[in-house]
Amino acid sequence: MTSGGNGIRWPSRISWPRSTRLFTGPGTAGVPPTSASIRGYSFILRPLSLTLDQILCLVCVTLLGIGLTMVQSADARVGPLSNFWLLDFFFNGSCVHVVLAIVLMCLMWRIDYRKLMGRTLLGSFAFWFTLFSIFLLGLVFTHLGASINGARRWLIIRAGSHSLTFEPSELAKWSLVLFISAYAAHYHDRIQSFFKGFLPCIAVLGLTCALILKEDFGTTVLIAGVCVILMLMAGCRWWHIAWLIPVAILVGYFAVAHSAYRSQRLLIFLHPQLDPKGAGYNPMQSLLSFASGGFSGLGLGNGVQKMGYLPEDSTDFIFSLIAEELGFFGCLTVVLLFLILTFCGLRIALRSRDLFGKMVAFGVTAMIGFQAAMNIAVVTVTVPTKGIALPMISSGGTGWIMTAGAIGLLMSIERTNRLGLVAGTENRSAPSVSAPPQSLSASTVRGTS
Repeated sequence: MTSGGNGIRWPSRISWPRSTRLFTGPGTAGVPPTSASIRGYSFILRPLSLTLDQILCLVCVTLLGIGLTMVQSADARVGPLSNFWLLDFFFNGSCVHVVLAIVLMCLMWRIDYRKLMGRTLLGSFAFWFTLFSIFLLGLVFTHLGASINGARRWLIIRAGSHSLTFEPSELAKWSLVLFISAYAAHYHDRIQSFFKGFLPCIAVLGLTCALILKEDFGTTVLIAGVCVILMLMAGCRWWHIAWLIPVAILVGYFAVAHSAYRSQRLLIFLHPQLDPKGAGYNPMQSLLSFASGGFSGLGLGNGVQKMGYLPEDSTDFIFSLIAEELGFFGCLTVVLLFLILTFCGLRIALRSRDLFGKMVAFGVTAMIGFQAAMNIAVVTVTVPTKGIALPMISSGGTGWIMTAGAIGLLMSIERTNRLGLVAGTENRSAPSVSAPPQSLSASTVRGTS
């Protein structure tokens, strides 16, 4: 409690008590002193002492809100205004995806992340989730697969006049993070062995990347890079990883050399003006969006490039639309949000008290951070054009839902370790430890969301 100059005491923080109490002013034991008797609930807010999981929740919801707004803006076209335009804005597929993403994030936030590791690897959720994602990747090459914009990456499940479309590579991305983390936690004693530890892990990674590589080179590079870092983090010997370098170079060479559009993108990257209507069209239009937006932007909904000039304005190049309509400050806001997310994720990984939590936290953070960096590098023509989305901003129900769920898992790791549940479990399972487990303080319980 703090007191003002006129003698009135102001609350220094705000919370939501679990029971109704009668505050009778100063002198009552265990009750904050107040200037008057108050009966009922007091709502208290602590904006300057948010925990890392609460900060991640705010960042995730903010990014989803920006994504929903910009996707709606990208879909806006010149035409007659419907009488139900407000209902159309809030009740559409994108809004449903955002709601599902937030619900999944909150559900993952409340679970104990250690349940995903299981007692054994073969009986863990991570193992079966990986098998399921590989199975779905194989279904893409059957009659259930769909080719959109020349790339066969999606599955379409039809039920009468309705259809469900989703991208299995989004599931595979997060399943591999869980699998490698669970593999390292269960087999940490053999991870340094080439045949018993390294080879089985790299076989699962190679099979998954091979199914994605044919149609999605950018996602393959992202998944392989993060998973290799996770394997090094788990304790794999660096010379085992070194054997993958010539293999990766050969695979990358054949993937580019035997694909005409990939070769054109790579050759025209440094001088897109040489082919302004072909391979250099997307980079030039993206740069024009940044040039026309300037510092303040043209205003939300006033973009010109989305009127058929900038391809994939709601997916791969949505950051260009943000630059045009919201300007430099809009782009800076998005970048700062991703930096905050990355900082919180790395902090959670460092604070985690078990190997599985550390690896999952780092894998989720690295996957989102690297993907965001790759997308921003593409739209600013820093690297050759690749079809990779901006997490939680680019249109895509599967991407929004799965990424929000992964952030929820990251929040679960922070929440579990903050409450001391991991330390308490370790102390109970180790009979040789003489010191009793630490109990939770009242302030810790009060700060729990």
